[in-house]
Amino acid sequence: MKERLRLPKIEEIPDFGLYMDQVITFMDKVYPQKSLTKTMINNYTKDKILYPSHKKKYSREHLMLLSLIQILKKTLSLPEIKTLLGPISAESATGKHESLYSLYEDFFASFKSVIEIAEQAALKATDSLSDEKVITLTYSLISAYFGILSEERISNIEGYEND
Repeated sequence: MKERLRLPKIEEIPDFGLYMDQVITFMDKVYPQKSLTKTMINNYTKDKILYPSHKKKYSREHLMLLSLIQILKKTLSLPEIKTLLGPISAESATGKHESLYSLYEDFFASFKSVIEIAEQAALKATDSLSDEKVITLTYSLISAYFGILSEERISNIEGYEND
């Protein structure tokens, strides 16, 4: 199985402050297909998806949030990501990281098995297909279906505002 998505273990994330350039270097190693820029990080902070750095240094908790954002932004809008992560980011800004660690650990625990199930579903859905365009459309259909499921869940989260 080709690794298309990755979520680093908490222990793989540096547990000391990193400057912006170091954050980008770390994230580029973990997510080489989807580069992260200084502007993006600043926008996440401005939009209160990511809490501000402390003395221009980003913590392990910042990198955990950025990792979740990198995965979520493939299918969710930034307002939807804010609905999911904004309250946890705000809590982390106060030094309380329990909710973030709990969310990250729970998501990490299911990550590999969910990817394996998705790979099997993709293979089953396209097994008899040979036309690359139809295969692409089929993958997009799978993505759209799960996007709809995500949107339905997000609308159930307290504080969600549909723009």
